[in-house]
Amino acid sequence: MLLLLLSGLHGATFAQEVSARYRGARSLYFLSCLTAETEKVILERRIPAAELSPVVIFTFRVDSTARVSDFRFVEDTSEAEGLSQSVPETEATRKAVLEAFERLGGEWSPATVDGRPVDVTLRMVMRIPVAKIERLQNPDPLLFQGRNPEESFHEWMRERVRYDERFAKVGGLVHVRFWVEPDGRITIDRIVETPDAKLGKEVVRAIRSSRGKWTPRKVRDVPQRTAYDYRVNYINEGD
Repeated sequence: MLLLLLSGLHGATFAQEVSARYRGARSLYFLSCLTAETEKVILERRIPAAELSPVVIFTFRVDSTARVSDFRFVEDTSEAEGLSQSVPETEATRKAVLEAFERLGGEWSPATVDGRPVDVTLRMVMRIPVAKIERLQNPDPLLFQGRNPEESFHEWMRERVRYDERFAKVGGLVHVRFWVEPDGRITIDRIVETPDAKLGKEVVRAIRSSRGKWTPRKVRDVPQRTAYDYRVNYINEGD
């Protein structure tokens, strides 16, 4: 998402507007460059993925002389449609974004109206690929029976959850969050969502029985306590 705000335009009708450009391309190109550069900074500085914010909103000005200034983070993200983040970015995220912004330099050309350069304020929403960064930082991922749990654990659970006559009229999403401990034990965090309390408990029972079949994520060969979210959608065909 990117919004362009022009200042000093009053009463203009049918004006020919040209947006500010970065290296001759539209502003979205700058956003993609900034996202890639921010990822590079994070990996270089070894900023843990757990310290990152997935969404960053900021504004800055490109004036009529192509000078870039007034960079600031937008702390209130509640007005941004479709975004769940409603808190300020972490300090680690801000430092990474600022360094990336400074690295890219000021290769801008100003916005124009009827050929006349004008000041423009750009407002951008950047999504940081936190999951990708975590995979790059931690090449030893969480495994279930030696495989990706998105495949192997779901297959295993399908055979062990007793979705029987007790749930003849129950259907919907069950979401359980749990931890795989460094020694392979299972700690249930909570049932995030379930259409039926008994069905939630049945899924938890099956999850607990997976103890010892997990290989926790490792950092520098040291097993880590690893979170996992299990989601399954039960479709009731009775009604």
